[in-house]
Parts: sequence; structure tokens; C-alpha cells
Amino acid sequence: RMNSSFEKLSSGSRINSARDDSAGLQIADRLTTQITGLNQANRNANDGISIAQIAEGALSEVTTNVQRMRQLVVQGGNRTMSSDDRSALAQEFTKLLDTNNDIAERTAYGTTKILNGDSPQSGFQIQSGAQAGQQDTVTTGNAELSALFGKIAAGESATGNMSAISGMNNAALKALGTAGELVVAYLAVEGTTKATRGEALEEVANALFGTDREGAVADFGTDKGEGTINTAALTKILEGNIDSPYDGTTTSTAFNVIMDGATGLLANAGVDLEGSVGFTDAQINTLHGFATDTLLDAMSGLVTQVDTQRAKLGAEQNGLTSIVRSNTAAVVNVSDSRSRIMDTDFASETSELTRNQIIQQASTTILSQANQLPQTALSLLR
Repeated sequence: RMNSSFEKLSSGSRINSARDDSAGLQIADRLTTQITGLNQANRNANDGISIAQIAEGALSEVTTNVQRMRQLVVQGGNRTMSSDDRSALAQEFTKLLDTNNDIAERTAYGTTKILNGDSPQSGFQIQSGAQAGQQDTVTTGNAELSALFGKIAAGESATGNMSAISGMNNAALKALGTAGELVVAYLAVEGTTKATRGEALEEVANALFGTDREGAVADFGTDKGEGTINTAALTKILEGNIDSPYDGTTTSTAFNVIMDGATGLLANAGVDLEGSVGFTDAQINTLHGFATDTLLDAMSGLVTQVDTQRAKLGAEQNGLTSIVRSNTAAVVNVSDSRSRIMDTDFASETSELTRNQIIQQASTTILSQANQLPQTALSLLR
């Protein structure tokens, strides 16, 4: 018993082997498993919070850039600006567009890209609990221009699919929302060398949105953003001056179908290009206003999409922070429970050791006295 007491007092553990308390050892080991799992889950959750903070910080800068781009569009809404003035606006506008794409491409957690097409649409899974099935996600999303425009198109149309744009009529262009309006705005500013509606639309759509990996006109209906955004072409809507006549033999058909009549995007706006070789001042104002409004809508849509991603990241950060606090409290309480099972009760065990030592000393003393009695009897016999 004294050896057992010494072992418990020196190790600090009440259970040093299964023979001390087999049932208690089994329970304590399960609690140890829970504690180590919760501690690692906290580290995982903090990693998830770090990912969200990195992504949200990058998106904050994207928001700042898009707000500046929208300000440039508002500034460019004045027809009083010269070509040199518009060129200066266009240089900054293009640079900000390209910078936003660079930010999305470069933002990473270690070597893992978290804001481009490599970022999983379903988010990064985080094992935030000690048991099976206790996972959370951090959804950083895709902040590339093509993906952001894809989300705008998906929210404004049934599919956001641009692949059939060469055969679209006015109603179909309207159904594409901002994407369709950008096609028309570019056509109004830059014109086209194609005579038919289908050829004109396909030429403009390819100039603005490029092609996807299969070579077809881009489909922006997915978060991956399979298409591309031609930033230089998009900037031309801001940079262009609608002040030169168009040759009615090459452009009037395409313009007339899109901008005039009862179903055109500029319906009843007085823009009649059939057989015309130029625009009146009122028509130029109408076209210029439409191009400006379209860019403003596009920039506002980008701000909305980025803010949506940021809001989701903020909510996920708060959720993971709450889980970390909950796990930390659980670790404290479970450790306390394990302590009650495993740790030595020093007061009780010290008392037991003292008792055993007294018994040992008393036994030794009595035995010594008992051994002396025969010697006393022998001395009397002598």
C-alpha cells in the first residue's frame, strides 16, 4: 500500500495502470481523445478564419477599385470631355480592371489560390469539431471579372448563357440584362463592320467577352467564370465619343434592329438609323446616355457581387469564431472531468501514506519488543 501511495504521489495520477481502475482508465482515455481533437479543431478553425480574413482583405481593395471605376464612369458621362480627357479616364479604368483581376489571381493562403477559378465553388471544408461530421466551410468565391459578370448574368437571366448570342433578337438581349446592354453599348460606341444583326452581335460579343476554353462565345452562368472579359473593349464604352456619322449601308441594319422599334433596347428613343448616315445631337445624347447608364449598372453590379462575397465571408468568420469559443470552453470542462478521474487526491493519498507509515513503524516497534521477550526469559534462567 505504501508503494502504491508513493507511485500515485510521484506521478500525480491516480490511475497509473489498468489494475488501479480499469473502468476509470477507459473513460479517461475517451476524454483525452475528445480533448486532443478539440484542440486540433480549434487550430483548424483558426486557419479557416485566416483564409476568410485574407480573402476579405483582398475583396476590400477590389471594392475600392470598383467604386473608383464607377466614379470615372460618372465623370465620363459628360459630353464636354475631349478625346484626350476620355483617353486619360480610359487608362485608369483599364488599369483598375486589370488590377482587380491580378488581385483575384494572386490572393492565396500559402500556395493555395483562394479567389480565382481554382477556388472550389462549394468552399474550403474545415474540420472544426472533434467528432465525425463536424465540418464547416469557408467560401471565398471567385473574384475574377468573368466570374463576377457571370454572377450578374445568372441573377438577371435564366441561364446567363452567351453562346447563342449570334441568333438573339431584342427580347433575348433584354433577357440577358447587363450583359446584353453592354453588347448594345459597345455597338453604339464602336460600331461594326458587319451588316446583319447576327454577325454584328457575334462580333461585338466576342470583342467584349472573348471565348471560353472550347472556343465558343463565353457562358457566364457559372461561378467559375469560364469566359473572359476584354478589359480594353469594355473600356471603349467609356472612352468612345459618339460624334461621327455612320455609313448606313454597313451599320444601319444592326443598329436599327437593336435600338429602334417597339422591342429595341432603345425603343421609342428616336434613334432611327434605317437609311441614315449620321446621328442628330438628340440621338447622340440618347446613345451616350445609354452607354453611360449601362456602365454604371455594370459597376454597381460588380460592387453588389463583391459585397455579397464579403458579407458571406464575414458571417463565416463569426461562425468559426463562435465555434472556437465553444471548443475552448469544452476543452476546459472536459479536462476538469478527466482530472477528477485521473488525478491524485493529494490530501487523501498523503493521509493514506501517513497511516501506512505509522502502521509500519508500530509494527516494527512491536516486533522488536516481541523479539526482546525471549531474551529476558533466558537472562532469568542464567
